[in-house]
This record gives sequence, C-alpha cells and structure tokens, in this order.
Amino acid sequence: MPRLPRNLAVAPHQPHHVILRGNNRRRLFSYPREKHFFLSRLMQGSHRQKVPVHAVTLMSNHVHLIATPCDHLQLSRFVRHFAQRYAQFRNASRGATGKLFEQRYKCVPILTDEQMAITTAYVELNPVHARICSEPEAYRWSTYPQHAGYRAHEPLISQLWSPSAWYQSLGSDPNQRAAAFRDWFAYYRARDDWAEVYPDPASPSDRKRFERPDRSGAT
Repeated sequence: MPRLPRNLAVAPHQPHHVILRGNNRRRLFSYPREKHFFLSRLMQGSHRQKVPVHAVTLMSNHVHLIATPCDHLQLSRFVRHFAQRYAQFRNASRGATGKLFEQRYKCVPILTDEQMAITTAYVELNPVHARICSEPEAYRWSTYPQHAGYRAHEPLISQLWSPSAWYQSLGSDPNQRAAAFRDWFAYYRARDDWAEVYPDPASPSDRKRFERPDRSGAT
C-alpha cells in the first residue's frame, strides 16, 4: 500500500496532484474492467473520506489525480481506501502476490490558480504525450471531456468528477467554462515545452491569464 512520504507537507484544504505508480514499473491496468473497478473504488473513497476529485487520468502503469484533502491523514486514508482494495482485486484476479504500487506515492500541493491550470493540462495531456491517442478527447480514462464540455465516455468518471474552484471561476455557465478551458488547454499544448511548465508548476515561466466574466484574471 502506498504510504505518505515522511517529508511531505500537505496544505490544508488545497488541491494536490497525487501520482501513484506501479511497483518496479509494474502494469496496473490491462483491461477496461480493471479500470472500472479502480474508478468505482476511487469514487467510493472520495465519498467516504470527503475528498473531492477534480481531475484523473489512468495510464497503464500509473495514475494521476488532483484532489483536495483537509490534511495529510485524510489524504492518506483516501489513497489507502482505493489503492489497497484495487491491489487486492488485481492480485486475486491474476493469482499474484506482492506489492502492486510503489511504496510511497507522490503528492504536490497546488497553491495558485495558475498552478492548478497547468497541472490539470499536464494530467490530461498524458495520453497524448504517451502517443496513445492524438487528441485528448479520444481517451476514455480521463476527465478531459468533463472539463472541455464534450460527451463523456465513462459514466463513472462523470460521477466522480468534482469541478475545482479554479475551473468554476472560468465562466458563469458550463459553456463559458468549457470554452475557456479548451482555450487554455490548446495554448499549453501548442507550447509543447513541458520542461518549463512541469514538473515545477509552482513557478511557471508563462503568465497567460483567463478573463473571468467580470474581466478579472485568474491568478
């Protein structure tokens, strides 16, 4: 079961980028039913631990989440809830033993709107960067369709998704928010310079801003 790094500081009531990887690059998902099981346990953990999930992307050997815990104990309980149950399910279905996930998951506090925007784009561009698909809306296992206002492929992801405060600030109605998000996403994708944008989203080099309905910008 992934454990919280000893030196990790969780910022109370702030969104966090959480990354879980397969132990020794072990494959986490081989079939859609496994991803469905994982998502169902993730949603259950979100509800039971009261940790909203703002973004998710499932890759073959790792998972990206953006979620908001109130403290490190709540985050630890949340991750334990879904990761432990999924590991038991996958090992049992394959007659396997041993650790499925790396011992310690990675967690990065997200402290600004700009960092949230960059991290969300990074998370949902993972399948494109991995050359699994050419367009993010073609990938079934992420929250990109929810953010971009497209038809959702997976009902479980729609049920799981909790829009972040940053996303809600992008417009006064769903169409405005989706259009603003697509503009943001296309802008960072076109840059294709993630060495500058990530893995240090707290200090991005670009200051592109969204205008909200009141003409103010996201900070």
